[in-house]
Amino acid sequence: MPFFFIHCVQQIYLTYAILLQHHGFSYEATGWIIGIYSLAAMVSRPLAGWLLENFGIRKMLVWSGMLSFAGCALFFFRESAAMLLIGRAVSGGAFGIYSMGLFSHQALCVSEKRRGAMFSLLVVGSILPMGAVAPFGEYLLLSSRHMLYLAVGPALSLLCCLLGGRVHVAAGQGEVRGGSKKPWGTYGGLFSSRPFLFLALTGTVIALVDALIITLSLLAAEQGLVTSYFFVGAAVTAIVVRLPGAPLLNILPRVPLLAPCGILMACSMLLVSLFPSNNALLAGGIIFGVGLGAGWPMYHALISDFLAPVLRPKGTATALFLYDIGFFVTPLVVGYFLPRFGTTWTFAAIALAAGGSLVLLEALYWLPFYWKKRAGN
Repeated sequence: MPFFFIHCVQQIYLTYAILLQHHGFSYEATGWIIGIYSLAAMVSRPLAGWLLENFGIRKMLVWSGMLSFAGCALFFFRESAAMLLIGRAVSGGAFGIYSMGLFSHQALCVSEKRRGAMFSLLVVGSILPMGAVAPFGEYLLLSSRHMLYLAVGPALSLLCCLLGGRVHVAAGQGEVRGGSKKPWGTYGGLFSSRPFLFLALTGTVIALVDALIITLSLLAAEQGLVTSYFFVGAAVTAIVVRLPGAPLLNILPRVPLLAPCGILMACSMLLVSLFPSNNALLAGGIIFGVGLGAGWPMYHALISDFLAPVLRPKGTATALFLYDIGFFVTPLVVGYFLPRFGTTWTFAAIALAAGGSLVLLEALYWLPFYWKKRAGN
C-alpha cells in the first residue's frame, strides 16, 4: 500500500506538462520543471541509503512522506517557475527516499528463490496508478479542474506518511532498522562487482526510454490524441505480467531477459512516434507494459542477486540513482529537440538510440555472462 500511494503521487503528474503548457511555459522550461523531479530523486538515493542504515525504515518513510506533502503544496504557485522548480525538486527527493526505502526492505527480507515473484507483486503498486490515477489527472486537466488536480498530490502524500509508519519489520530483521550493530558494506566493495556495474548501466539506458512516458502527453496533444490510451494499455498489461505471471519470474533466467525487456519498451515508443494514433497508443502501451511489467522487477531482483546483504542498501540506492539519470536527461532532450525537429523524430531518435544500446549490451555482455555462469554451474 505505501508503494502504491507514493507512485500515485508521482503518476498523477504524468500529465503535468499539459498544465505547464496551459500557463504558457516554453518547451525548454517545461523540460526543466518535469526533469528536475527525477534529478532530485536521483540525488536523494545515496542519502536514502544512509538514512535507512542509521534511522530505520519507519522514520525514513514518515519523514519523506511529509517532505512530499510540502513539495506538492508548492505546485499551487502555478505562475512562478521558481516555486514550481523548488516544489518538483522537493517532491522528487521525497519520492526517491520513500521508494528506495521500500525496495531495500524487500531486498533484505525476501529470499533469492522468491525474489522475482515478490518484487513483481510489490511493483504492481507502481503500475496500478498509471491505469487509474494518470487518466484521472488527464481528465481533471482537460475538464479545467486545475485546483482539484493540484490538491491530489498533497492528499496522497499524507496517506504515504500514515502508511509508511505502519510498515512491518519482523523481529530479527535488524538490517532494516536503525542502530543495527552489523557493519554495512562500503562503496568500494559495491563498485568491485562488475555484473552490478553493467546492471546499473543497462538500467540507465532502459530509463531513457521509460522516461518518455512523462513527456508523452506533448506528443499526444500535438496530434490531438488521448494519452490515457497508452497509460491504460501499459498498466493493464504490466499487471497481467506481474500478477498471474509472477511465478515465472522465479523460474525464468533473469540475466539474459532484462535488456530485451528494455528493447520492447523502445519498440513501443517507435510505434507511437512513427504511427501516431489512438490505436497506436493503445498497442504501444500494451507492448510497453510487457517490457516494463517484467523488466522492472527483474532489475531489482538482480540487484539483490549480484550483491551480498550488507551491500544491498547502497546497491539499491546507487542503481536507482543511475536509473533516475534517464528520467532527468530525457525531458531535457525532449524539451530541446522537440521545437526543432518535432515530436515524431525526437521520440523516435531517443527510442532508437536506447534500443540499439541495449542490443549491444545484450550481445556483448549479458549473453556471454549468462552462458559462462551456466557453464560454471
